[in-house]
Amino acid sequence: MSDALRPEPSFEWPRPAPRDQGGIGTMRGRTIALAVAFCAGFGLLSLRAVQIGLFRPVDEAATAARAAVAPPSKRADIVDRNGQLLATSLVAHSLYADPKRIWDPVEAARALRKVFPEMDEASLVEKLSSRSRFVWIKRRLTPKQKQAVWELAQPGLEFIEESERIYPMGHFAGHVLGSMHPDGSGINGIERALNDRLTTGSGAEPVRLSLDMRVQYILERELGEAASAFRAQGGAAVMLDAKTGEVIASASWPFMDPNRPEANTPNQQNNRVTNSRFEMGSTFKVFTVAIGLEDNIITPESVFDARAPMRIGSELISDFHGMNKIVSVSEILAHSSNIGTVRIARSVGAPRVREFFSRLGLMEAAGGELLENARPILPKRWSEIAAATASFGHGIAVSPMAVAGGYAAVSNGGHYIRPTFVARDPAIQVSSRVVLTPATSKTVVKLMREVVTDGTGKNADALGYEVAGKTGTAEKAGPNGYDSNRRVSSFAGVFPASDPRYAIVFLLDEPKGYAESGGAATAAYAAAPSVSRIIARSAPLLGIAPNRALAQMEPPRAPTLKSAPPPKTSPSQKATQGEP
Repeated sequence: MSDALRPEPSFEWPRPAPRDQGGIGTMRGRTIALAVAFCAGFGLLSLRAVQIGLFRPVDEAATAARAAVAPPSKRADIVDRNGQLLATSLVAHSLYADPKRIWDPVEAARALRKVFPEMDEASLVEKLSSRSRFVWIKRRLTPKQKQAVWELAQPGLEFIEESERIYPMGHFAGHVLGSMHPDGSGINGIERALNDRLTTGSGAEPVRLSLDMRVQYILERELGEAASAFRAQGGAAVMLDAKTGEVIASASWPFMDPNRPEANTPNQQNNRVTNSRFEMGSTFKVFTVAIGLEDNIITPESVFDARAPMRIGSELISDFHGMNKIVSVSEILAHSSNIGTVRIARSVGAPRVREFFSRLGLMEAAGGELLENARPILPKRWSEIAAATASFGHGIAVSPMAVAGGYAAVSNGGHYIRPTFVARDPAIQVSSRVVLTPATSKTVVKLMREVVTDGTGKNADALGYEVAGKTGTAEKAGPNGYDSNRRVSSFAGVFPASDPRYAIVFLLDEPKGYAESGGAATAAYAAAPSVSRIIARSAPLLGIAPNRALAQMEPPRAPTLKSAPPPKTSPSQKATQGEP
């Protein structure tokens, strides 16, 4: 075949290699698989979350613990008039156990006793062996105790937070402040009386009390020392601002520690300043004289026959230290004549005695904001004999706070102001009721000053300060009449006499004489000296400068007891006799 007839060879451009179809499919498959796995995992996690939230068994121990405590909250602080912190709230940890998670109750109990040696091992074993899911071990641990329990590494022991109320001053002002229930509510004192205000005041300004803790410290030290020395059953002391009614200091013995409410006995918990009632004896004579002066029935120079005991019905009225002479009103107070006081009361009349005592706040509960606030024990009928004995403080029982309020009223110009434990706003006028004219008030204070300079109250005088007041010693009533071996000794007064600013009442319940008192336990020896020391120490802190003329003089002192007590008398005489 010729070349001309030979067909030309065909030519084709090289074709590109075909794409790798297998590689593309693999990548796409992996992406889809990853997405599916992610969605499945997310779904499983979501399902698990739902399962945990809805279907997990309830932790019974933790639930019970949360139900047993109040959620931690910031209860308002309490401070004194100068801003001294008296009560505050902190977060504390409490220890509980879930017995079902305790491996060995005996071992766990022994381990806990290393931290709490005061606990009983048998009681702990019983708790930790319980079939319950929740038992308390100890409330409100210290940080050191919490750490020690943590280091025990015992399964089944857990902590929960709750609020703890702290009282930095310990027992000082304990009865006024009160204490707290574990549930967060007040048990007594201001904590109970102002519970709503303290609770709703979270984050607000602290509740400011009228107390001055400097004076409170002095008052409690003197009360504690006197009560211990005279082996008294109890005691009470209170100081009021006579012009505002504010309680500057208030103490009841035996003292109460608000930090340990479970350890305080009923006797310790009793606030004798506001919640106990006493026949206050001759301290009431000041009120009776004030009525007579106000009604212009008597003057300081008026005289009455006290030469012999007097009889009213079946009762015989006599004097403890009989003067056996005609006595002036000034002498009736200075030497504490029951006979003279009764003669004044009879001149005034029983209805007027009752009405005046009522206006002085003596016939109502006078404990300020506190709910531990006893009403007085009054005569069922204000007969002539009831008014006569009440005129010198027998047959009527009131709180020491009520007497302090009465003394403030008769010395501050004649205005009764209800006592308060909450600091007053000086910009707001104090509410009061008029009970005496300023002239009568001035005369009453002058007569009370003579009791201290020339009468039974000599031991109450303080060097450089003008103390005015009245002693009162009253036998206590018993099943067979008045008991001469049991008495209440008190002093009520004001200072400084030239311009009374503060009223004070100091009382010992059933004091017993001892060597340093010459065996005496009457008010002149058991109460008046303590008042002298309280005023001498607290007056400078309250801004009262001493009288320089008086400061250079030696204050008078009561004579040493030389004679034996008078012979015992009949029950009817005891009921009306009284002591200065």
